[in-house]
Amino acid sequence: MKRPLFRTAIAATTLLVCAYSRAADTAADGGKAPAGDKRDYVRYVGDDRRGKLQTVIVTMKKGDVQVEIIGAVHVADPGYYQDLTKLFTGYEELLFELVDGQKMKRDLEGGPKPANGKKPGAPLKQGEFPPDDDEEPAAKDPGPAFKIISGLMHGFGSYFHLQYQTEGIDYHTKNFVHADVSMDEFVRLQADKGESFVDLMRKAIEAQLEVGSDRNAEPKGSQLLLALLGDSSGLKVSMARQLAAADDLTAVMEKEDGGTVIITERNKKALAVLDREVAAGRKNLGIFYGAGHLPEMETQLEKKGYHRTGERWMTAWDIKPRVEEIRPSFPAAE
Repeated sequence: MKRPLFRTAIAATTLLVCAYSRAADTAADGGKAPAGDKRDYVRYVGDDRRGKLQTVIVTMKKGDVQVEIIGAVHVADPGYYQDLTKLFTGYEELLFELVDGQKMKRDLEGGPKPANGKKPGAPLKQGEFPPDDDEEPAAKDPGPAFKIISGLMHGFGSYFHLQYQTEGIDYHTKNFVHADVSMDEFVRLQADKGESFVDLMRKAIEAQLEVGSDRNAEPKGSQLLLALLGDSSGLKVSMARQLAAADDLTAVMEKEDGGTVIITERNKKALAVLDREVAAGRKNLGIFYGAGHLPEMETQLEKKGYHRTGERWMTAWDIKPRVEEIRPSFPAAE
């Protein structure tokens, strides 16, 4: 019974880490994906003790316009977000994913002062949400699901010694363009589809049962024992392997009922913003979205006439035994 329960938990967590992000809360590794029809957007390279969870940057072109879709996991090593920050400076505009993230751009561009007196442009701290504006009607309350998910993701990051995305990325950067729905839009779209977070969890579980699970990715007894002793690296390897298989899970979830709001509908918004910026004369753009969004997003870009011209990889998690993180090895004395 324990293994099916673990796979169920992994299915739900995979949806959160790879597909979900909300503001309310390059040093690239080279190489090409293996030949074949299947494209990878997240991969694990390593063994049972140490390895790397990596996310892809896909370059696509249409005429003289170049667009790079940049996959992300929402909790990662601080160095990952530092490398992304350097990468983002090379785009005319970086289209970013955050529900209600338009508030940050408004503050940067000289909008009304936040009611709590927080300085516009200041980076978000752990668990901190973008400030609301008293002069605007309050956004619809999405219910407790967002707070629960935010808490789970912060707890996940803390346990595995990872940084939360809004701590590592400064979304007030000038070339950032919001390309996601507002909270009101999100709530309305979910209502139109009759979709809820409970439904998404159910779909994730059903998709996991349909796709199956690689037993090699399940934690071994020795890894669980080490976790009890304070070394979570083995469990982190197991999670990384599960996340690397998330593309199949997402594909199953998105194939019915015109896709989900959390993936398909938000992708539509991102690509509508892309079309607007290209029409305004932008030629070099990036789209920064959760890696779970990228398979469907690339498909839609291909339908718009873009074609893939390359890919490169960035390391999100550099996993090693905890003892090596605390006490790095030194070269032997000559």
